[in-house]
Amino acid sequence: MKPNIGYYILLLIMFSNLRAFGQDDIEKGFLINKIKNKNSWHIISAERQDTLYKIVVPKADKIEDCNKIEKCKCYNFDIKTRWDDAPIINGVKLEPVNYLILGECFDYDENTKICIEPKKEIYKLYHTKDLKGLCLKVNSSDGK
Repeated sequence: MKPNIGYYILLLIMFSNLRAFGQDDIEKGFLINKIKNKNSWHIISAERQDTLYKIVVPKADKIEDCNKIEKCKCYNFDIKTRWDDAPIINGVKLEPVNYLILGECFDYDENTKICIEPKKEIYKLYHTKDLKGLCLKVNSSDGK
């Protein structure tokens, strides 16, 4: 019995739709790769559209009804770099030219330095107000 060409076309359409669904899901948010702790900070390694991000958030006291983020899941965060908070003097935003001028590590408190990773193409550190510790805030988008 010969397989019908329509059968193969149907299978091709089904698999392409499944792949597209998974890809769209990932492109909507950040895929969490790793979560580490350093002193009073969480360091979240995330990826979106083939770009790596290092998101740093302060640890929080125990939160009831916590919607905790998890590895291998996607979440929508509004992220900002430390440079987004650079001061503006006479209408000019003071931004560093590159990491070679500032160095690769930033002080987050008196006991904690967190570094960028140029070898992994991570040139900036990010933060978000969408998390309290590792918990999504109520008005943030949930993971998939």
